[in-house]
Amino acid sequence: MPERKTIQGYLDEVGAQIRWKRARPVVLRELERHLEDQRDAFASEGREDPEGLAVAEMGDPVSVGAELDLLHRPRPQWGLLLFTVLFAAAGAFLRLWLTRDFSAYFAERPARVIVGFALGCLALLGGYFLDVGRLGRRPGLVYLGALAVSAVSLAISPGSNGASYYTRYVTLCFPVVYALWLYGWRGKSWRGQALAMLGIVPLAVICMLTPHFFALLLVAAVGFVMLLVAAAWDWFGIGKRKSLILPAAGAAATLALFLRRIQSSGYFQSRMEVVFHPEVDPLGAGWTAIVTKQALGASRWLGEGDLGGSIEHYEKMVPDCDQSALLTTLIYRLGWLPFLLVVLALAVLLAWLLFRCVRQKSRLGRLVVLAVGMTLLGEALCSMAWNLGFTFFAADFPLVVGNLHTVLVMGLVGLALSVFRGDGIAREMPGRPMKPPRLRVRFEIQKN
Repeated sequence: MPERKTIQGYLDEVGAQIRWKRARPVVLRELERHLEDQRDAFASEGREDPEGLAVAEMGDPVSVGAELDLLHRPRPQWGLLLFTVLFAAAGAFLRLWLTRDFSAYFAERPARVIVGFALGCLALLGGYFLDVGRLGRRPGLVYLGALAVSAVSLAISPGSNGASYYTRYVTLCFPVVYALWLYGWRGKSWRGQALAMLGIVPLAVICMLTPHFFALLLVAAVGFVMLLVAAAWDWFGIGKRKSLILPAAGAAATLALFLRRIQSSGYFQSRMEVVFHPEVDPLGAGWTAIVTKQALGASRWLGEGDLGGSIEHYEKMVPDCDQSALLTTLIYRLGWLPFLLVVLALAVLLAWLLFRCVRQKSRLGRLVVLAVGMTLLGEALCSMAWNLGFTFFAADFPLVVGNLHTVLVMGLVGLALSVFRGDGIAREMPGRPMKPPRLRVRFEIQKN
């Protein structure tokens, strides 16, 4: 008598043929749902052994598994990977070339740049082969891990210009961390939306303790945009219009507190006045903007500028000419055209990330790519403004400025490319929203 075939046995045989481990649970889940629907249909007709009939109708499990294996393969992102590596290599070369004549304190050391580039490539590949879906299934662990790393960093990190050095780089990952946290509360009505919004608060507090006000502004902006996106998706199941109530109220309260702080301190008005009119404080807050504009005024379309002195004079004149003002150094030493080419290269990368983000089937993937794209865009705009003489906040230009910074940026880009790599299996599971993390003995995803 032939052995009775079950759905689970059939799935085990099919799964053995699917080589991509990341695709296997997604494919088998859909196949299981189809088999269960077919079994229920046979049962409603009064057929004998409906489960066996459903399995038999599906066909040979080895053949079906082989076909599914061919359909569900990773989609390599070799073009974007190569583009990112070449861009980072160009940035490493520029750091060495532009600072080659600087004093030992400011000149980049070749060994550090090479090690930073190599670690960046490893971070890029690490993010690329990371399964974003697994992070989405453990958002509480990711969130608590980020808070723990930040706390340790605040405790042990050396200071740099009045800020915790390593914590400044940890905050660069906060938009992605918040994207995962927001994803974990989907489908949980008003309670879920409120807790999702409260997730911004600890991240903002860490930014203030660092202190890193650009990161604070970035986290607030990215968080608000993501909440608007969640409202457009009716993420929490309370209606699109109702989903706007809490984010709007939170934004209004934050803005009111900010304006009140501005009026009481007067710092913001004086800061903005110096940004647009640095001559009002030429020996204080306006000094950086003044000397930056002087260097830009002496620059050429192509070739080294002329400030009427040696490169040592330029080095002493422009603050942080090897870090936050490296783009100013690029314009002064090589010309405006190379600067525009660097900006264009990053614009191409960001435009491609945005284009692919819009086409994503997975909403988790969209959130992650959006977080990465907004982080890089915010840093690029702030860095460009600073290097053009509008000194709002100092920021590092992605993939060009800083060794450790480049490592983290390449890791974030790799994470975005991991989303694209999984396009073949990127989809939401209707009717089975992920349960949010609950703190008992540990954070875990509750099963339906």
